[in-house]
Amino acid sequence: MSTDQTNILKELIDFSNKVNSKVFNHTRFLILTIISYIRDGVQFRVLKNLLNISDGKLQADLENLKEMGYIEKIKVDLDNKKVTIYMITDSGKNEIKKITSWIEIIKKMKDSKDV
Repeated sequence: MSTDQTNILKELIDFSNKVNSKVFNHTRFLILTIISYIRDGVQFRVLKNLLNISDGKLQADLENLKEMGYIEKIKVDLDNKKVTIYMITDSGKNEIKKITSWIEIIKKMKDSKDV
């Protein structure tokens, strides 16, 4: 991962902590966003380190996203080892588009009313 990618991901995660999770499940949104951003797939340990959450919470959120069809769990060979990575599906990409469109609407509303 490049320094620019790391900085963007850090900014994404830092800003997400400002969002009220009772209104929006930002952990699942972050997982989906990170997996869509890193196109080669993301290992569990990378997500855990980025998000700083428990194994159980991360696993539950990954399973939830998988059940919704937004991500897939794939075994790949990496340095002669089998590792599991998570990749975004077309449904996941469509969901990200819906969410970003929703955010743009919120931004337009804020800009027009100075909320």
